[in-house]
Amino acid sequence: MTSHDDILKILENGESRHAEFKRRLTKADLKKEKREKLVTRIKYMTYDNPFEGLFLIGIEDIAGKEWEVRGISESALKTSEHVLLELCEEAAAEIVEEERVETPKGLVGIYLLKRLAAPEIKETCSVNVAGRVNSGKSSLIGALVTGRPDDGKGSARSFLLTHPQEITRGQTADIHLSFMGFDSEGQSLHLENPLSKEESARVLDQSERIVTFFDAPGHKEYSKTMIRSILGADAQYGLVLVPGPEEAYLIRQEEENTGIPRLDDITREHLILMSSQEAPFFIVISKIDKTKPDDLDLVVNVVRNSLKDIGKIPVTVKSSDEIPPIIREINHGVIVPILPISSLDFESLGLMIELLKSVPTNSRHSSITDPTSAYVDKVYRGIKGTNVVVTGTVKAGVFKQGQNVKIGPDRNNLFHEGRLFSIEMFKNRISTVRAGDLFGFDIKEVDKHSVRRGQVIIDPEDDGQSSREFEANIVVTRHPTKISVGYSPVLQAHTIQQTVVLRKIYDAEFLSVGDFARVKLRFIVSPEAVGVGDKIVLREANTRAIGTIVEILS
Repeated sequence: MTSHDDILKILENGESRHAEFKRRLTKADLKKEKREKLVTRIKYMTYDNPFEGLFLIGIEDIAGKEWEVRGISESALKTSEHVLLELCEEAAAEIVEEERVETPKGLVGIYLLKRLAAPEIKETCSVNVAGRVNSGKSSLIGALVTGRPDDGKGSARSFLLTHPQEITRGQTADIHLSFMGFDSEGQSLHLENPLSKEESARVLDQSERIVTFFDAPGHKEYSKTMIRSILGADAQYGLVLVPGPEEAYLIRQEEENTGIPRLDDITREHLILMSSQEAPFFIVISKIDKTKPDDLDLVVNVVRNSLKDIGKIPVTVKSSDEIPPIIREINHGVIVPILPISSLDFESLGLMIELLKSVPTNSRHSSITDPTSAYVDKVYRGIKGTNVVVTGTVKAGVFKQGQNVKIGPDRNNLFHEGRLFSIEMFKNRISTVRAGDLFGFDIKEVDKHSVRRGQVIIDPEDDGQSSREFEANIVVTRHPTKISVGYSPVLQAHTIQQTVVLRKIYDAEFLSVGDFARVKLRFIVSPEAVGVGDKIVLREANTRAIGTIVEILS
């Protein structure tokens, strides 16, 4: 309970972006000029994170430099509350907490205002973008998001490079998220400045459909981040970029060394990982403005043959007339569209935009009626006004603001209960997220130090399945020697990253490249929320094996 001394401490900090003091509010404050000023102030208080502010009534403002507790009568405070409610309604805010404090000079009202959550986005579609280093991933996404072609010097990708090492090298080092929208008429909505919160809010508000892009690094040194993006984002579609000039050179080098024209190791790995996710994906041949005609033919033919080798049907898209049949068939997971594109020529991006506008949403996700679940990707503990904020992608069901949840397992295989105090998507506060949506959850009433990446958020009534030991069917994709019992790679599944030990290989003494086997694996540190059917990757520096969990043992 707030005391008179507590109020004095609040006053010591003075008015700020998230604090406003008033002697009283009257019906005169609802007249046009005063009303507009107060509504603007409340909007400003609640506009950005943590989307809330304190409004105190019963405080005398002395020249805007000092504030004193004056207090008011109960009837005056009631009138003030009615006026504040009306102002909040116009400012798209709500009073989430209120308290009356008796002071020697009268009553002081303390009100915590929170920005109203917007309704859910009607339609969301997520795309996981992978490609070797300098394949043009960030430039492509930047051109799609802004609606402006790249200038050949990286202008389109500049907003995606946020870490110092990324700005210095001009290359992605972490998973970056961005989006573009489509209105009710199917027209694309672009962001003039993707870093502007106002711009993001405008596009989200006007959009009937949002397409989200996950941009992961292509460097070998960041392969674990790339794998986490493909497995953890749980995106509805994949997109693999193959840079025309560089890939043509590498294909010819490979043919010189082995006699076989084939894609380089990293591009093949991306194709295998995307295919293992059982989600539809596209191939983009990038940098066609710099690719010689014979090089482009070579790359397209090798890509087509590579897709056929993994059981896919390649379809080169050259005109918008070819898109409708692709839309009808793409969810079957067999056809793979191939699009030649240059990020410098926005006209060549038109087919990509047309495809993104039309592909079915939630193509591979569980029904929204399934039990809720979402894996934690990132954890933030130091954001002012929050307990612990987690981000990720909803795997199944629907999460709502105020909902009670369980999160775990911890090292002792326990799940902890908490409450979703607020939900955000692209820094916009909303009330609901569903399967396939990105989220930012502020989780209250849970020990923030017990929350970590890889945990699952579920409904309190669910048991919370987790495992220390399990069996999986795997295929070895890359390893210089043999793999034997005792081998300890890092396992990645969903957003989980933990070392496992190979306890048993069934029907074989060891494994080498190309071998299929059923194996028994055990997490070394703690149990994880894995289940039958989950896709896994075993890696050291790079991928060594991929597979599927077939049985939970403990």
